[in-house]
Amino acid sequence: MNLTGVFGAIVFLFPDLYRRFATAFLYERPESIEWNERFRSGIRAIGALYVFLAAKTYLERHNGT
Repeated sequence: MNLTGVFGAIVFLFPDLYRRFATAFLYERPESIEWNERFRSGIRAIGALYVFLAAKTYLERHNGT
């Protein structure tokens, strides 16, 4: 879960970098993809969720709960 938190922080802080990286791996012709501006907000929300879940898991693990 620690890795998920790190990934989430990167996605939250650098959504455009994630978009370029993921596009290069997921699409055969990444230059032809046109992204909606709401995509950035959605990616940031997912990143924040990952960070939250990682922090929650970390606290549960270290509090003995």
